[in-house]
Amino acid sequence: MFGPRVGIYTSNHATYAKERVAGGCYAKTVNIGSNVWIGAGVNINQGVTIGDNTIIGSGSVVTKSIPANVIAAGVPCKVIREITEEDKTGFEI
Repeated sequence: MFGPRVGIYTSNHATYAKERVAGGCYAKTVNIGSNVWIGAGVNINQGVTIGDNTIIGSGSVVTKSIPANVIAAGVPCKVIREITEEDKTGFEI
């Protein structure tokens, strides 16, 4: 699930100034697992993987890969904690 205003950015400009001025750009993939919930206003940078079942909190900037089954948030986005059985709300499946 994606909240509003989620940005996924796979390209970047070259770091070396002369290459950048010459228009140098490159791209890296972004991989998003199954059952991921990405909150509103999240920016996901190139080259990261977000693991299955993970939740990314609103407004986060994902600059590095995030493992499966965790809640992560912040700028830069970091793991806050694992998702456990204690997170069940009793919603009937």
